[in-house]
Amino acid sequence: MHFLKRFFLILFLLQSGCGSGGPLTPVQSFNDIKHAVEKNDSDAIAGLLTVSSLEKMNKLNMLIKEMRKDQLELLSVKYGYSQEKLKNLRVADCVYLYFFSDVTGVRLNRFFEHGIITVDIKGNRASVKTENGVDLYFLREGPYWKFDLSDL
Repeated sequence: MHFLKRFFLILFLLQSGCGSGGPLTPVQSFNDIKHAVEKNDSDAIAGLLTVSSLEKMNKLNMLIKEMRKDQLELLSVKYGYSQEKLKNLRVADCVYLYFFSDVTGVRLNRFFEHGIITVDIKGNRASVKTENGVDLYFLREGPYWKFDLSDL
């Protein structure tokens, strides 16, 4: 089962990485996410997240799948998703919860509504400081820069 989860995660990453390539700088990655946020495009944002961010979402999905019926009922009421949908969350659904849902209180989309002040690159890691004073972290995975929300 663990092998299958990793296989599907790798397959998803390969599919999202094929075609048009990806952002070659942290600024381009930030701007790509900013444009996806403006369109409420959770699928596009998912393609711009690090592997560790996607693994974090996968862990969330696994926790939800292991919940008892009463726990699922509470979560269903809180997030406004049916119990069936909660058990079968797609990556884009998790991204929606992190970026756009008022219920979770996270609303990462608000950090991409501002411009960039500075970019600090150290090796494969970058910190992008926005006009509202928030530092967002990006990692280079292969040739592409991805947003890392694994520590949030």
